[in-house]
Order: sequence, then C-alpha cells, then structure tokens
Amino acid sequence: MLTRLQELSLIARCVAADDRRAFGQLVAAYSDNLRRFLLSLTGGDVSLVDDLAQETFIKAYLSIRSLKGISRFRTWLFRIAYNEFVSHTRRTRHIDPLTDIDNIDIVDDTDDENLITDTTLSEAIMKLTEPQRAVVQLFYFEGLSVARISTVTGQNQSTVKSHLNRARIRLASLLEKYRY
Repeated sequence: MLTRLQELSLIARCVAADDRRAFGQLVAAYSDNLRRFLLSLTGGDVSLVDDLAQETFIKAYLSIRSLKGISRFRTWLFRIAYNEFVSHTRRTRHIDPLTDIDNIDIVDDTDDENLITDTTLSEAIMKLTEPQRAVVQLFYFEGLSVARISTVTGQNQSTVKSHLNRARIRLASLLEKYRY
C-alpha cells in the first residue's frame, strides 16, 4: 500500500509527463487488492476478473486526469472496477444484478467437528446478493470505511450500512447451518 504522498507523486507524474512507469507502480500497488475484490464479485471467475481488471486499469489510465485530489486513488480505482462489474452484469444477465440468487445447496457435514473453514465462509459469502458481497468484501477484506464504500459503490452510507447489516445476519444464519 502506498502512502498518500507516494500516491500523489505517482499520479502527478502520470498527469504531467504521461509517465507509464509511474502508472505501473500504481497498478502494482493496487492490483492484488483489486483482483481480490473482483474475484469476490464474480464468484471466482478468474478469466472474468482478468478482463474486468484490465478494463479497469485501462479506464483509470485514460481518465487519470479527472481524478480529484480529494479522492484516494484506491477508492477511485475500486469505483471504476465496481462500475465495470455492474456494466458487465447488466450486459450479460437477463436478471437484475440486485436480485438475490440463492440456488446453492448447503451440505451438512458434521464429520469436520463443526468447524467453519475459509472455504465454508467463501461459500456463504457467495450466497449473499451482489451488493452485499461487494460491501462485505470492501469492509472486511479491504478495510474500507462505510464512507469510502459509499464512494466506491455510489450508494449512500445508510444503504451501505443496511447491506452490511443484512449480510451479517445472512452470514450468521448460513454459517450456523454449516455448523450443525
């Protein structure tokens, strides 16, 4: 993770001198986090993550001059990625991306001494609605505040809090089923 000063210096080099190496440093600093976020949103579709990440970085490079100094590059980049994901979802699905798709069966496996594993948690997260998955990923795994999540998703803060609350309740319920 870059400090704010490092980030601003790299952005200034990109804007002033069209410095591709500086942009490459920004990509290197945020690529893993961005890909992890997209992997969660896409349900583990690695090839789609590759496409969305590439589109995100291309759009970021082409529009870096529009980045306002008040916004962190990471927040701005995640916003572009989220918009790319939503656009892709709208283009490829005949359903509303806000619809809860709940067609994965929970397997009751008591042989593992009722332990909740990373795989179990990942499966439970995948059962959340897309907006809930996005805010859970950004809040718990990327460490963004509700205000920054609001910026990334374009939702007001109360909606983000609502998605987080509903996701917590749903995850608790799903994980309880895994335990017994």
